[in-house]
Amino acid sequence: MESGPPAGRSRERLSSGVLLLGGLVLGLALGWLVLEADFGSAKEEVAPATLSARGTPWFTTLPAPASVNSAPAPIAGAPAPDFTLKTLDGGEVSLSQFRGQPVLINFWASWCPPCRLEMPDLVRAYEAHKAEGFVILGINLTFQDSLPDARAFVNEFSMTFPVLLDETGEVTQFLYRLPGLPLSVFVKRDGIIARVHIGALTGEQVDQFVAEILK
Repeated sequence: MESGPPAGRSRERLSSGVLLLGGLVLGLALGWLVLEADFGSAKEEVAPATLSARGTPWFTTLPAPASVNSAPAPIAGAPAPDFTLKTLDGGEVSLSQFRGQPVLINFWASWCPPCRLEMPDLVRAYEAHKAEGFVILGINLTFQDSLPDARAFVNEFSMTFPVLLDETGEVTQFLYRLPGLPLSVFVKRDGIIARVHIGALTGEQVDQFVAEILK
C-alpha cells in the first residue's frame, strides 16, 4: 500500500495555493479600482468644445416638460411656428406680424450663463441691422424665471428689441421643444426657418447667420 505525500509537503502546496489565489483576488480588485477611477474621470469630463475661453458653458440643459408633445421640434426648411406673447413693457407681439422681415427668435433666461455670454453680440447685431428690417424677438422663459430678474437682465444689456414673456411654457416647451438654453431660431423673410442653433453664439456666428436671413 502506497503512502500519501508527507504532511509538510501538503501544507506547503496548500499555502502556495492560498497565496496564489490571494494574489489573483488582489490583482482583480486593483484592476477594478483603476478602471472605476478612469470611468469616473470620463463621466466628469466636459468636452473642451462646449466651453468658452472664459470657462462658461455654451449650453444649459433644460428639464423635460411634465407632459410630452408628439409634434416634432422645428427644423431648418420648415415654417416657424407662429405664437403670440405678452411683452415686458405690457404690449403683445405675434411672430406673424413680422412676415417679410428677417427674424431671430432667441430664447433666454436671466439665470442662464451662456445667455449672458452671447447677449452683447445679439444687441450689437440688432442695432447694426434694424434699419434693414432685422428683428430680434427675445423670449424669456418667464415660467422658470422672475420678472424682476428678467428686467434687470434687459437693463444690464440694453436690450432694445422686443422682449416677450413665455409665462406658461407653451411656446418654449411645446411649440419649439427647447432642449436647453440659449436657443436661436433664424427665420427668413418668407417665414421659413433658415437655421436652428443650440447654445451660445459667437460674434462671428451672429454676423454669419444674420447675414444669411438678411438676403
